[in-house]
Amino acid sequence: MLRTILAAAGFALAAAGGASAQDALKLAFFAGANDSTYSGVVAPWIDDVNRTLAGKLRIDGFPGGALGRNPAVQVKLVQDGVADLAFFVPSYTPGRFPDNEVMELPGVIRNSRESSIALWRIFAKGLLRGYDEFHVIMLVTTFPYNIHTTFPVTEIADLKGKKLRAGGPVAADTIKALGAVPVGMPIPAVAENISKGVLDGSAADWNVMYAFRIVDVTKHHYMAHMGTVPIGILFNKRRWDGLPAGARAAIDALSGEALARRFARVNGEVQEEYLQRTRKTSGHSFVFPDAQATAAWDRTMNPVIDAWVAKHPKGKALLDALKKELAAVRAES
Repeated sequence: MLRTILAAAGFALAAAGGASAQDALKLAFFAGANDSTYSGVVAPWIDDVNRTLAGKLRIDGFPGGALGRNPAVQVKLVQDGVADLAFFVPSYTPGRFPDNEVMELPGVIRNSRESSIALWRIFAKGLLRGYDEFHVIMLVTTFPYNIHTTFPVTEIADLKGKKLRAGGPVAADTIKALGAVPVGMPIPAVAENISKGVLDGSAADWNVMYAFRIVDVTKHHYMAHMGTVPIGILFNKRRWDGLPAGARAAIDALSGEALARRFARVNGEVQEEYLQRTRKTSGHSFVFPDAQATAAWDRTMNPVIDAWVAKHPKGKALLDALKKELAAVRAES
């Protein structure tokens, strides 16, 4: 399948003409080169693009924050031309991408395969605001977050009054509904603040747990499903528009839903690997809610969803669109 895509992309490039051989595009990635999203998704995508456009155009990856370490400035790096492309977390730019919040609603999504494909399809239908200044290469989500703490959690009541890191407004509302206290904080600072007692835990998926060492300071894991966190790659629109049509077609052939599916496969494998590794590690405890606990969780989360739909100007339309796309992806399996 990948060979077919590459061949088609190469044909499109040959037909439309190529960019100058001296063109090199810079892709910023604020986490390290060993991060599974970089090593398993972004770096192979760069390799595929470079192989397809060999001698005409090149993308160079800059992981480890080489072009800007702060996760909150990645969108600005692209806007200012410091980077031509950047991996970004939309929630770190509050208000800029308001419709992504639908992916953060708790208990709606089962895994990052269905959510990543669904999110891309929603975007491709023009339902998400905030992206007009960019060309979007990838738009996917993390696995649904679970709750990881320094203290045992066997039921929702155990979270009352505890301070948990929240990654955005919807996550904060979810944590409040659980009786806990949401604390806004960039993810790279979470492990240190848990170790200092500033936080009692955090919502996260397993990739985040290992990438930012949160697994070292939280030993108790309550495995109910919160929402996901959208992530992606943006391309400077002016730089994109300046590329030859063939180069754009070649890159697009490797991006979008094809890249969402690649991300989902890699991320699913990483989640399972890290989950099983942690379950085998001494000192860690897990609670997987049974049917009764899941029903209690859903009763607690439903008001969060209803409140978001009521206050968001496109809430019902977005949630309906998400559910429709999730059903379509689930039907593929």
